[in-house]
Amino acid sequence: MRVAILLGCVLAIAACSSEPDIERLEPVPEAADFDPRDLVTSVTSARRDRLPGGVIVTATGLPPSQGWWAAELVPLEAETDSNTLAFEFRIARPRGLQPPGSPQSREVVVALFLSDQRLQGIRDITIIGTQNRRSVRP
Repeated sequence: MRVAILLGCVLAIAACSSEPDIERLEPVPEAADFDPRDLVTSVTSARRDRLPGGVIVTATGLPPSQGWWAAELVPLEAETDSNTLAFEFRIARPRGLQPPGSPQSREVVVALFLSDQRLQGIRDITIIGTQNRRSVRP
């Protein structure tokens, strides 16, 4: 009887220690670059302010309702030629339904510092929204 119990325990422990065959999935590079935020509906203004060492690019966007958040100017390498820097104005949807509100209450402002080294050879900085795009000169 003891031998049967001991044999059962040994088999149970041996079964626990073996690793099951698990297929490991590697991340897809394209999926890592996916940004779930939407483009802002309209870019209403863009400007640049010169500072020592570079410029600050400021853009104002108008989403369809209040409550949009986590705005950022995301570099768009695919559409950028050697003389242009292009940025998508990305913004996260509100949580839950939000009232449309007035245009002034929906405005979202985002800014980005670009160094003189990054601007070398650049003639145009473009901010892209869903309905339009705005450009400024460095």
